[in-house]
Amino acid sequence: MQFVEDRKVRLPLCLFVTFGMCLSGCSEPPPAQTAKSPRPVSVMILEETVPESTYAASGSVKSWKTEEIGFEVPGRVEWVREPGQDIDGRLVDPDGVLVQPGTPLAQIEPARYEIAVAAAEADLEVARLKKESLQIRRDDALPAELKSAEANLELAKIEFGRMTKLNNQNAASKSEYDQAENAVRTSEAAISSIQASIKQAEAELRSAEAEIKRAEQTLEDARRDLANTTLYGSYQGQISEVMAVPGSVVDAGTPVLTLQMTNPITVEVELSAEQSRRIRSRRDLTTKFVLPDGTPHNTLGLVYSIDPSADPTTRTFTMTLLLLNEKFRDNLPDSIPADTVARSENVWPLQLNRMMGTPDDVVLVEEDAIVHDDSGAFVYVISNAKLREPIPSVLKVRPQRLIENDLRIPFLGNWIFRSVTFVNDDGTPADMSRTSLYIGKIEDGEAAPSNWDGESVALDAGSVWMLRPGDLVTVDLANHDLKPGFYVPIETIYRDLDDSFVFTIEDGMAKRMPVTIRTHGDEGNGSLVEIMSPALQSGMTLIVGGVHYLHDGDAVQVVGKNIDDETMPGKESL
Repeated sequence: MQFVEDRKVRLPLCLFVTFGMCLSGCSEPPPAQTAKSPRPVSVMILEETVPESTYAASGSVKSWKTEEIGFEVPGRVEWVREPGQDIDGRLVDPDGVLVQPGTPLAQIEPARYEIAVAAAEADLEVARLKKESLQIRRDDALPAELKSAEANLELAKIEFGRMTKLNNQNAASKSEYDQAENAVRTSEAAISSIQASIKQAEAELRSAEAEIKRAEQTLEDARRDLANTTLYGSYQGQISEVMAVPGSVVDAGTPVLTLQMTNPITVEVELSAEQSRRIRSRRDLTTKFVLPDGTPHNTLGLVYSIDPSADPTTRTFTMTLLLLNEKFRDNLPDSIPADTVARSENVWPLQLNRMMGTPDDVVLVEEDAIVHDDSGAFVYVISNAKLREPIPSVLKVRPQRLIENDLRIPFLGNWIFRSVTFVNDDGTPADMSRTSLYIGKIEDGEAAPSNWDGESVALDAGSVWMLRPGDLVTVDLANHDLKPGFYVPIETIYRDLDDSFVFTIEDGMAKRMPVTIRTHGDEGNGSLVEIMSPALQSGMTLIVGGVHYLHDGDAVQVVGKNIDDETMPGKESL
């Protein structure tokens, strides 16, 4: 019985304890929320600056003027210059006076045109003599005949008057009277004929004058055709291509060579529509390129034109700059002393017989390579190189005496080779190997070394233009007229629809600040834009990295700073 009572007591007690435990579990306080971690950002110190913009574009160098030149008359080409040669144009002033004769570019055989000139001169002489003959007849012969006829008429009238008196007295026969009357009429007719001849002579004289003018025109045409057998350019330039060789027959107008203008020279740059409008107000742009020796070079290019319409494929506008080109010459390597080493552009072999079509016993040398002194003629033979052997950077030469023979052979119209006989210093024949090489013309004048040792020669290609068609240059399109202001990287700007903001840091929190943006046409990754706001101050900290993940009031942690030299290269603090 006691057990039953205890059980009755324990059961409510267990239920109470269980219920209490459930209540205590449901009434536990919620766990505290974890604070949001600060966002890592990079910052910059705002300063009023004038940034140096690096906005540039690549430009392609092209010749300003290019033309294919041909003869105005047909004929066989006698010679034509080689590609790469610089030439001067033939200049004539508006009055037809020759200012500069220019450089001959090519020549066709002039023989038949010289004959045509001689024939035209003869025809002109015949026409002039004919006119002179007609003038003598009109001015001398016919007036004399007219006077004679007038005298005969006067005599006939006197005789006719006498016969009339005799006839009235029946003292003259009818036939005598008729003869006297006929003599008067014949004399009058003779005078009329002579007067008509005078008029005819005047007409023939005018015809002779016209014949002279025609003969003069024919002679002028013949002389012009003869002059046109030599080809000239109209401007200073460079031969870029040759389409004819000596011996070929060309028609009038057939292109013989291509001439390109190298000074000034043009640079073409492709611009967007916005860039083309901005550049239109500019007059010059800085152009940068690297010389063959690796030296950077800057020059000023003038804006020549901007295409009025865009390219339908690229949707860009082509801007053309004009630049003054200059000559450039490579320096000799540092290992070669420039003051003791001479320069030459050519090396010639002695073994040219097969190329020239001469017998094997004929030795030919290029005429410009022959040097003359008080002892005679000689060429500089290379002593440290032979035919089909590598040519060293510095050639060692020695003078080799020779005797010039009469045989001269032109080659392609640009070189003339002369037959020579090599001799020793004492005049005896010298034995020269056909594998020997000799130096072409050694540069003299300003290009000559000051202390040449007499044996060292370096091959040199001569001066070249700094800019050549096909080269690439860098054109600075930046606006260098910027005024002082607050310039920040484009990544600093936070955009919300049409509004722009920057973030500053106050007490570890990001604070959004509205600003007005003014771009200068070169907006892009890493470029600078100008921001304006009355709240902006120098020394203010702006967030650069991580802007697009921020909200106003977010906690931030600075993990890096934008170094001035990296963010705004070349800036000038005020």
